[in-house]
Amino acid sequence: MEIKILPNRVIESKDTETLMEALIRHQLPVDNICNGKGTCGKCKVRVMENPSVPSAQDLKHLNEVELQAGFRLACTVVPEEGMVIQLNFVESQDRKESALLGMKASVLDPRVEKICLTISKPSLEDERGDWDRLADALSTSIGRSYNSPSLYILNKVSDVLRADNYVLTVTIFENEILEIEQGDTAKRLYGVAVDIGTTSVGLALYDLIEGDLIKVVSIENEQTAYGADVISRISFAKESQENALAMRNAVRRTINHLLKELELKTDVRKNEIVKMSIVGNTTMHHLLIGLDVSHLAVSPFVSVCNRPLEFSAHELGVEINPQAKIFLLPNIGSFVGGDTVGAIAGAPEVLEPGNHLLIDLGTNCELFLKTDNLMMACSTAAGPAFEGAGIAYGMRAKQGAIESVSITDNGVNCEVIGGQEPIGICGSGLIEAIDEMKRAGVINKQGKIAVPETADHLSVELRNRIRTAVKAREFVLAYGTDQRSDVTISQKDVGELQLAKGAVCAGIKTLVEMAGISVAELDSVILSGTFATYLKANNILNIGLVPDIPPEKIKMVGNAAHVGAIRTLLNHREMNMTEELYRKIRHIELGGSATFSSYFMNSLYLERLS
Repeated sequence: MEIKILPNRVIESKDTETLMEALIRHQLPVDNICNGKGTCGKCKVRVMENPSVPSAQDLKHLNEVELQAGFRLACTVVPEEGMVIQLNFVESQDRKESALLGMKASVLDPRVEKICLTISKPSLEDERGDWDRLADALSTSIGRSYNSPSLYILNKVSDVLRADNYVLTVTIFENEILEIEQGDTAKRLYGVAVDIGTTSVGLALYDLIEGDLIKVVSIENEQTAYGADVISRISFAKESQENALAMRNAVRRTINHLLKELELKTDVRKNEIVKMSIVGNTTMHHLLIGLDVSHLAVSPFVSVCNRPLEFSAHELGVEINPQAKIFLLPNIGSFVGGDTVGAIAGAPEVLEPGNHLLIDLGTNCELFLKTDNLMMACSTAAGPAFEGAGIAYGMRAKQGAIESVSITDNGVNCEVIGGQEPIGICGSGLIEAIDEMKRAGVINKQGKIAVPETADHLSVELRNRIRTAVKAREFVLAYGTDQRSDVTISQKDVGELQLAKGAVCAGIKTLVEMAGISVAELDSVILSGTFATYLKANNILNIGLVPDIPPEKIKMVGNAAHVGAIRTLLNHREMNMTEELYRKIRHIELGGSATFSSYFMNSLYLERLS
C-alpha cells in the first residue's frame, strides 16, 4: 500500500510491517533508539489525516498536545492505504567543519604520489610491450622498479598510452602502481579521512599535494535505524546473516552518500580519491568490514581483529578509485577502538612527558591515561545519555536543540541551535541545565527535584516550573506551542545523566589508581569529541563528570578522532605510529572491577568530587 511522506515522497509498505519498518526499509530518517520495541518514545511521526487511536506506548510517551496534533510512535503505527506522514526532517547542524578548518599537516608525507611521463612511441626498432615501455620510463624517472603490475593496470595501459599522444600520469603508493591516467594530472591528488561515529559519520576531503582541507561533510549514520548504541546494533546483527549484511550496507551507504555529496560540492571526482583513512570504534570497524560482532558483547569480549588493516576501495565497496588504499586504524579492545587511537594521534599533547588523561566523549566514552611509565585505556558504560538517548526530550545537536541554559529567579534562558523554537535538548545543553538547576536549588546534590510546595528558597517563577509528571517531578525549561510540547527535564532524565557521568568519573578514578598516581598528579585532562567541544570546564566539574581538578588543566580539543584520521592520511608515518600505540597500550576491562563499582556509587552525586 502507498504512504505519502511529506512533502513529495511516496513509499510502498508491506502488509506485515509497521510504519517504522517501512521507513527504515526506504532509508528514511527516523529515530530508533530501542530498535522498535516501543520503549524509547523517540520515533515520533505526525499522521496528518485520520490518525489511529493512540496505542499504549503512544499514551506513555506522548503528551496530550502531541496526541491531539496527530503525533504517533512509528513503531506502533499500522500503515494504511493513502496515509500521509510528516517526519521530523530537522537539518543537522554541521559542527565538524569548523572544528577542522585550519587543520594542516606539519609534515606532509601521504606516501602516495603522481608522476607525469612522456613515453617514447613504439616502432619497428623498438617493439617493447606497452607495459614494459611504461615500466622502463617510470624506473628511469624515479629510480625505482615496478615489475609486478596488477591486472587492472595491464588491461588499460594500451588505451591510456595512446589517448594523449603517450603522455600519461602514474599514481604510486610505495611499491605499487594504483592508477594510470591519460595526460598530465599530476596536480590532482586527493584523499579522504573518515570518522565513523555511532551516531554520525564525517568525511574530510584533502588535497594530498598541498595538504589543504577542501570540504567536510557529515550525516547521521544510517545504522541508527537499527539502534542508538553499539550493544543494540550488535544484538541486531547477531540475529541473522541478513541483519548483519543490512548493518554493513547501511554504513557503507552512508559513506558513499557523503562521497557523492563531496563530488557535487567540489570539483573533485570520486575516481580522483586514491587514499582513505578510517577511524571508528571496534563495533563500527567490524560492521563496516562485515566481520562477526557476536563475541564483542559477551565475556571475554573478543574482537575478530585489532591490528591495523589495509584494503582496496573495491574490496570494501567504497565508491572512490577502485584501487585506492583504505587504512583502518587499529583497535585496542572490544570497546576501545580505532577512534580512541585516532583521538590520541589527533591530540598528540597527551603523549608529552607527564601524566595526561584523554576522555573521548560521545555515544560511547573511552578513557586513555598516559604516565611516564605506562599507557592504559578503558571504556566506561556511560550509555548514550550524552547524545540525548534515554532523555525524554533529548536529541542530537540539530536545529531546535537547546545547547546552553542559564537560570535566574526570573526564569530560564535557553540558547537554541538555529535560533528557532526549542524542540529538545542536546548533550551540552543537558549538562549545563543540570548544573544550573543544582546551582539555583531546583535539584540537590542527590539529584532530587525540589518539592515546589516546600521549596521556599526558590522564586515563584521557578516553583511554578516544577510540576508532577506521570511518575515523578519535572522542570520546564521552555514552554511549548499548540503543536509542540514543553521541553522539560524529568527526575528520570537527571538520573540518566547521573549514571552516565558517574561511570565516567569512576572510570577516571579507577585508571588513575591502577597507574599508581593521584588525580592531583594529572598534568592535563583533555576532552575530545564534537560534543565535548561545547562543554564548559566549570559545568563538568560542578556536576562531577570529572574529579575536582583546577579548571585550567582541562582542555577541549574538538573531534580529535577525526583529526587523527586526517593526520594519518596526510602523513603515513603517523599511521605507522598508531601501530606502535596499539602494541603499547594496555586495555583495562572495568566490568566486574570492585574498585570501579566502589568509585561509581560515590560518583553519582552532583557536586565537585575529589
